[in-house]
Amino acid sequence: MKRNTKELKLLQLKLGKRIQDIRKRKGHTQESLAAISGLDRVSIGYIEQGRRAPQLSTLLVLSKSLQVKLSDFFDGV
Repeated sequence: MKRNTKELKLLQLKLGKRIQDIRKRKGHTQESLAAISGLDRVSIGYIEQGRRAPQLSTLLVLSKSLQVKLSDFFDGV
């Protein structure tokens, strides 16, 4: 069970970093992404820091807001 927990935490950290990288590459701040996505800036920060695991619905909103495929968040993760 502990191994799965560690693997999930690592995935969560990598996913957050990937979302952050895409956001920055697209020229958005957390504030501007929050404005176009309707998500809370603090929530975006927690996701990017790996402190919060995003729900699938949140990932869909982020992918549409950043104009990327959902699968782009998992490239290299």
